[in-house]
Amino acid sequence: MSRVQRGFTLVEVLVAVSILALVMVTLGQSMGATARAYTNINETHLGFLVASDKLVEMQVYQQWPSTGTSDSEVSRDGRDWWIETTVSEGPYPDTRRVDIEVGPLLQGDDKGGMAYRLASLIGKPAS
Repeated sequence: MSRVQRGFTLVEVLVAVSILALVMVTLGQSMGATARAYTNINETHLGFLVASDKLVEMQVYQQWPSTGTSDSEVSRDGRDWWIETTVSEGPYPDTRRVDIEVGPLLQGDDKGGMAYRLASLIGKPAS
């Protein structure tokens, strides 16, 4: 009895390994893109919270802000953020337009890119 051994040829093995390598590279790139997207979403969310806190602070203290631009810094969730607040005349009488831009502070107090921008109107507090 003659037994014929059957198996994969070298070409078949090379094709299978090539396909596997291509799938692994694609999967790695996809996972990297997902991690970057998560980081961007998380930074945008934290920027939103910082900007919202600044706007609420302006509303709660009920002080009529003067027009112009001011810079400040704040720490939130273990991170330092820069805040640029621009106050201008509102479109209606006794209103102010408030534009708040927020971004992370990098090492050495360097400003990172803007993470979030918030615009709102506030009314003149009652006397």
